[in-house]
Amino acid sequence: MNRCTKCGKSELEAGQQPMTLEVGERTFEGSVQGWACRACGERYYDGAALGACEEEAAKWLAAHGVRTAAELKFMRKAVGIRAAELAAWLGVTPETVSHWETGKHAPDVVTRSTIAGLVLDALRGETATRDRLQVHAKPAATRRVKLGRDAA
Repeated sequence: MNRCTKCGKSELEAGQQPMTLEVGERTFEGSVQGWACRACGERYYDGAALGACEEEAAKWLAAHGVRTAAELKFMRKAVGIRAAELAAWLGVTPETVSHWETGKHAPDVVTRSTIAGLVLDALRGETATRDRLQVHAKPAATRRVKLGRDAA
């Protein structure tokens, strides 16, 4: 970045920039790598650093509980889960997810907890929660199961 888009000056200074992220009723504050214009004070942020900050906020929400529809939507989007994927994993329609995220209906505590598990898994690069949801959506048809030493 060479020039400030606000004032047109080329006096941008790289460094940690304070940032505020409003999500629903919560405000997340931190600092990320970016640039500030020495002439007018306009701030610019590194996209990857800002993405990492959004993931941190999503992790906090997953760990501490979601209170609003906006927080639920933010959490899902911050880790790159599409609404249609979430709907399929939870066995609901995409419209149901839309209703949760617009505040028309609230998901129950088990659903919110499951979504939090999916988000935390995504942040860790894991799929354990999603895998369990898929198994329970189509349980194995096996009738006889060997346990212990005889198991294959």
